This record gives sequence, C-alpha cells and structure tokens, in this order.
Amino acid sequence: MLFTVEQARKLAGKSQQEMANGMGIHRQTYMKLEKNPDTATIKQAKRIAELTGISVEEIFFGNESTLSGNNVS
Repeated sequence: MLFTVEQARKLAGKSQQEMANGMGIHRQTYMKLEKNPDTATIKQAKRIAELTGISVEEIFFGNESTLSGNNVS
C-alpha cells in the first residue's frame, strides 16, 4: 500500500508540529515536505518513516515515486 507523507503522519497519530520536532526542523519546513515530498532528502525520508512506522518504500516509492534521485544528500 502507498501513502502520502500526510497520510503516514495521520495514521501515526502525529501532528505536523510533532513530526517537525522529531525531525529537528521548523513546522513550516515540514509542511512544505508534505505538500512537495519531491524535495525530501534521503535523510528526511528515512526520519519520516521512522517517526510514522511506515517504510520509506510505502511513502516515497511506488508507481508514483515522490522521491527523486536528485535528493540524495
């Protein structure tokens, strides 16, 4: 099953602020990641997966991959 970043967060029962705190970023920065997950770095994608308990593959990879190869940092 594939999830958006927002769906993964909501399934984990977390607020945007809790996700931002867990990632060490500002809430507005996290909000931008939800709206445009293509901008997520691999590190950010892994942290989102850790915080939500949903695999990176289920959030960022699939038929409509949202994580581009250009964001490897």
